[in-house]
This record gives sequence, C-alpha cells and structure tokens, in this order.
Amino acid sequence: MTTSSTQLALDFERIVPASPDQAHTALQILDDFTDGAIDVADEGIARLIAATMHDGPGTALEVFATIGDLDAEAALAELNAITVPLEREAWVDALGHYILARGGRS
Repeated sequence: MTTSSTQLALDFERIVPASPDQAHTALQILDDFTDGAIDVADEGIARLIAATMHDGPGTALEVFATIGDLDAEAALAELNAITVPLEREAWVDALGHYILARGGRS
C-alpha cells in the first residue's frame, strides 16, 4: 500500500475519493473487519485504519500509515486524543489493540 506523505486525516462527513468504488470498498473492509472482532493481526489493515485517523504529516499515525514505522508510545497518545463518530469507535479500539500487541508500551 502506497500513500502520500501529505495525506490528511479523512473527514468522515465529506469523503471525496478519487474513486467512489475504492473508498466504499475500503470503508466496507474496515467495517467488516472490526465488526465484533477488535483484533487486527494484519499490518495492512492497521495501516489503513491509521491512514483514516492521523492528524497530518509527521504524526506517529501518519508515519505508520505511510511507511510502516511504529512509535507505539506516540501513536497511542495520538489515538487517545482522537474523536471519531460512534460507528468508527471500533476502528480506534482495533488499532489500539494492534499497537499494543506489536509495539507494546515504552
């Protein structure tokens, strides 16, 4: 998965995808994946979730989403500060569990 280093967090109220089919598919995959199962074993899914939640270039979640480098402590701090719609809370939980399992706490 390749993402731009200038990618911004998605505004769930105004998603303007390059391809509506791809955006819908990605959102459906995330919804299906986190429905009832908060364990994210796949790095690609975790990075996709991080890509939808980061707060801009240079943040720990953006770096993880873009190149896969995980600063667990910083990513957890950013994740803890995120406000998402109720239907996306499972994504935050899933990503938090992934970060704890992969990176632990420092």
